[in-house]
Amino acid sequence: MTTTTINWMPWGEEAFARAKREDKPVLLSISAVWCHWCHVMDETTYSDAGVIESINDNYVAVRVDNDERPDVNARYNMGGWPTTAFLAPDGTTLTGATYLPASAMHRALSDVARFYAEKKSEIEARALELRGKRASHEPVAPNVLVPAMVERVADVIADSYDPEFGGFGDAPKFPQPEVLDFLLSEWRVRNEPRWYEMVERTMLEMSRGGMYDHVEGGFFRYSTTRDWSIPHFEKMAEDHAGLLRVLAQLQIFAPTAATRETMHSALGYVREVLLDKRTGLFAGSQDADEAYFALPLDERRAREAPFVDRRSFSNWSAALAGSFAWCALALDDDALAAEAAAALDALHDRARDDDGLLYHVMPPGGAPRIRGLLSDQVAYVRALLDAHEMLGDARFLERARAHADRTIEAFEGSDGGFHDHARKEELLGRLDIADRPIGENGIMAESLLRLAVMTGEDRYRQAAERVLTLYAATFANAGSFAATYARALRRYLSPETSVRLEGSPEAAAEFREAARRLPGAFTTVYGDRAQEPLRAFVCVGTTCAAPIESAAELRSAYDSVTAG
Repeated sequence: MTTTTINWMPWGEEAFARAKREDKPVLLSISAVWCHWCHVMDETTYSDAGVIESINDNYVAVRVDNDERPDVNARYNMGGWPTTAFLAPDGTTLTGATYLPASAMHRALSDVARFYAEKKSEIEARALELRGKRASHEPVAPNVLVPAMVERVADVIADSYDPEFGGFGDAPKFPQPEVLDFLLSEWRVRNEPRWYEMVERTMLEMSRGGMYDHVEGGFFRYSTTRDWSIPHFEKMAEDHAGLLRVLAQLQIFAPTAATRETMHSALGYVREVLLDKRTGLFAGSQDADEAYFALPLDERRAREAPFVDRRSFSNWSAALAGSFAWCALALDDDALAAEAAAALDALHDRARDDDGLLYHVMPPGGAPRIRGLLSDQVAYVRALLDAHEMLGDARFLERARAHADRTIEAFEGSDGGFHDHARKEELLGRLDIADRPIGENGIMAESLLRLAVMTGEDRYRQAAERVLTLYAATFANAGSFAATYARALRRYLSPETSVRLEGSPEAAAEFREAARRLPGAFTTVYGDRAQEPLRAFVCVGTTCAAPIESAAELRSAYDSVTAG
């Protein structure tokens, strides 16, 4: 009797061992619960009887969820989702594509099976050659870190800016919140309005166009058109974390009614749909449903809402917690502050492994799983620092310091920079390729610079310097993906403004709000002990003003230091 379903196996040692034992290539499918064309491919191609039979007879079929295994996706993605990758039993890539209709899949299955049978010796030789290259690392030259490097990244981004509709590039057009975050810092460093205008125009066009859900609130994942009019209808925790962070900064530095309205609306969506009030964490995504999202509110209420993936991913939950802390300060909202703190406490209490590192996935009612991914640790450290700066609670600084130390120990390479794996999971296939993603490394470098100021420990600045030096010769190859690196480098090269507070978090709230509005592009606000009377110390670089006891004196203290 013919099997009516594909014998999918999870990514793991058993699948690759079976492929070697049966001498079959691996069909790797990378999908996501929010991915529309993944669902289409399941309902058509992977439901075709001939495709099912061919896969089960000639392949070991492996299914990977992109959100659960971003490390696998980083090495095997073929340009989007779904990804259809064909591998040798050792994980070497043979070929691949994205969406394949049944007719194309029939041809691919036949061609790859024949190629594997006829070219086995060549494939094995190629795999040995690739492994040899993996083992060798070019020495990194000690390049000088200079402002021109930051300006080069900014110019690349500016060249791709769309002055008519905002955003960057043509269609499809993505929000790119880390790019917007970087441009805001450039605006404040250079005092040139065009950098602000790029961010403000992009956010305005996205929030008033089809990229935004004007009924229930929240941003869709991306636009299929240049003018933001026709979106892909998924809603992602990851995107909202980045965009809320940008909106909060806009509201603090250059408040407008439009920014405030969008922030309120987007927060309303996240709190109503993604926030799990029982756990304090956030769901990962909500599925696309074009018909549903086209309806007015009363008709939506009569229909079942699109599926919400209730798994919490540590990197996205941490990032949202940090953004909630920013929004709490921007809106003077104690409830948001409490929700930010609750999410970070939940990660601390429920998501750490025996080494103190975060697991990646927390399924509803289940045990956390997937250990040792860099993205979780980086997002958590930044969020803890954000919470300390915005909310004032000392426990978040203590945790940030401890977690940064664990991350350095577990992920840092011998020549600097952080690998995406702490080697806690089985490094099957191409996972043994050392990967140091520039995006996460840029975020971590900036967090380390902030920690150096807060703790007075230069070892954190030295670790950040190793990251920045590591990419000095190659950062330009990353284009706009180097935005977090460039922001960290700008911070490294700039005189940092610091405001050290002595007093309880409650008493110092007015100081924290006033400190955010100082002209310095990079201002670190921290407290080292709760004592009375309340005092604040303002420093720019290594020059400090006399202690002050009123938030109203903060700007004059800053001016006295910068004038000197």
